[in-house]
Amino acid sequence: MSQKGIREKLLCSECEQHLSKYERYASLVLNGGFSLSVRNEGRLVHLGNIDYQQFKLFALSVLWRAGVSNLSVFSQVKLGPHEEKLRVMVLNDNPGTEYQYPFILSPIIHENKVQEALIVAPTWTRLENHYAYRFVFGGIAWVFVVSGHKAPKFIIDASINREDELTMIPWELSNLRFITDMAQELAQQDKL
Repeated sequence: MSQKGIREKLLCSECEQHLSKYERYASLVLNGGFSLSVRNEGRLVHLGNIDYQQFKLFALSVLWRAGVSNLSVFSQVKLGPHEEKLRVMVLNDNPGTEYQYPFILSPIIHENKVQEALIVAPTWTRLENHYAYRFVFGGIAWVFVVSGHKAPKFIIDASINREDELTMIPWELSNLRFITDMAQELAQQDKL
């Protein structure tokens, strides 16, 4: 059975094998293959028992691959000097500190269901004077902060931490402005 998704030959087979262990781990975490602790706090969902190193390296590998890709779908991901830093971190199995390249995960909900089939081309934005890249895949919006200086505390607190906990912030699809704006733009183009 083949995997779904966008494909591009970027890596040698040895490097693909290196990254596949992180992909497998993240897939198990996100699809219920591990027993996670769950604690709700208002809108926040705190997930525990997530291996910091493996999950963060998966996330960083996604960001890095998007940055080096030649596919037009990833054209907004321009990592500049962070491209090489991320490559070395992933190659050396170094997830870095909680302050380096933090990311926020937000499951996208519509009619009380996570929209697992939703995939949106990555876009860049500014988040408190930091560059950030928004990805949507697997029904989750991933927001990566890419900056040479420390991200705001609320972003770091929501990202995965060394205590193996990750905080997720579910969002209703209709409240994610960048997705609704994109859908409206596509609808307008379709009318032309």
